[in-house]
Amino acid sequence: MERIKEAAGFTVITLLFSLLTWVMKDSYMDEYDLRSIQSEEVTIIEKVGAKGLFTPPVYYVRIRLPNGEEPGRLNRLSKNQMENSKIGDSLSGYMTGTATFSTARDIAIDSLYYLLAIIIFGILTFFCLVALIFSIPAVDRFERKMLSKRRVKSKKKWSVRKRAWRNAGIIVLFFLFISGRFVWNLIRKLQFVGKTETEATILDQFSHTTYRRYEDSQYELTISFKDQAGHTFEVLKDVTRHTYQQYGIGDKLPISYRNANTYDVFVPDHSIWDVAQAFTYWELYMYIILLAVSVFVVWAYLTDSE
Repeated sequence: MERIKEAAGFTVITLLFSLLTWVMKDSYMDEYDLRSIQSEEVTIIEKVGAKGLFTPPVYYVRIRLPNGEEPGRLNRLSKNQMENSKIGDSLSGYMTGTATFSTARDIAIDSLYYLLAIIIFGILTFFCLVALIFSIPAVDRFERKMLSKRRVKSKKKWSVRKRAWRNAGIIVLFFLFISGRFVWNLIRKLQFVGKTETEATILDQFSHTTYRRYEDSQYELTISFKDQAGHTFEVLKDVTRHTYQQYGIGDKLPISYRNANTYDVFVPDHSIWDVAQAFTYWELYMYIILLAVSVFVVWAYLTDSE
């Protein structure tokens, strides 16, 4: 009776995770309409960078469709694509739905939530299915017999402690992958060499104030400036609320940019209010926590190895 209850439980859980996997996959297909996706060539009409408060820049373009239509949506590019493309160049991508153009980077990043959910639920479904199979008495007896023979023939390669440190190392690498962009941006922000100071003109402003507990408000300035060679650049720059309130459309904003990457823009004139408001962002605390956990795990590993 106990075996039947166990098998029934695994069956229900397996079916549940299978259903969730199917729902996420179906929602993903409907959202991005990948079944009707077609290759398309469009024309780049504007290049735009976007720079957050805590992370390096990301790159976008505005495009013109073959029928002459100019969608207001920005399309993502890689840094390499941004550096090697000019206004008027053709850009390869995909048409999804009726008239929605997306680059490969758009599809990859926009669908990340769905893909992660599909992978997670798919893995859980697989593990539950394996557990269900091994809950069958005949399979369970066979598995125990094989495991017993394996233990006699060879020693365990990994002790419990080594396996735990290996798993912790994988988690730390994942944490460092996420927080690495924050650290890299902070280093570049604090460095004094390799930067050029100039003034940018504020073309537009956008703000989104939220009162949700774990959601950050956004204050964005669309700025335009020229580099030393006289080329014009447009950047969507996130700023603190204090900086946002000090300027209006048409005002000049003091900025600095890295000579190696003109889209990597910083606002050098920070007051105590800007610093204080930066510490109200959940995004900042997320990076700090990930780094703190990573440092603690490395310290614990080194201490344990002595």
